[in-house]
Amino acid sequence: MSEMIRAEHIQLQARVENWEEAIRLAAQPLYEAGYFEQTYVDAMINSVHEMGPYIVIAPEIAIAHARPSDDVHQVGLSLLKLDEHINFTETGRYATLIFVLSAVDEAAHLEILKQLAMRLSDTNTVAALMAAQSKQDIQKLLEERD
Repeated sequence: MSEMIRAEHIQLQARVENWEEAIRLAAQPLYEAGYFEQTYVDAMINSVHEMGPYIVIAPEIAIAHARPSDDVHQVGLSLLKLDEHINFTETGRYATLIFVLSAVDEAAHLEILKQLAMRLSDTNTVAALMAAQSKQDIQKLLEERD
């Protein structure tokens, strides 16, 4: 997974105002690097509005994504780590680790989701990611667990 999340695609921030800002901020490094168009960011946000917080796959973990489309140019993964979790609903769907996934086709989309879900099913990995204090700590952690 370390080869998929490069250091320049990792951000650490104390807090955000709402989940929409979290998705926009988490997507920013990939968007700026040309991985996808702004319309893909909008599609990720619209998907949550339409289908609810399905992107929150476990407490503290969200994987923002939308269907592959012509607006996506490259497979990529980014991470926003917050100090203070953000609520996606008022009923306890929250996340501190917000991943953004971009995939050019359905096969890549499903493969990355599978790999990420397997990695994040390890509670020790999640705890270590949440405790990390720098991009370098996160990158090192991902390299060690590859």
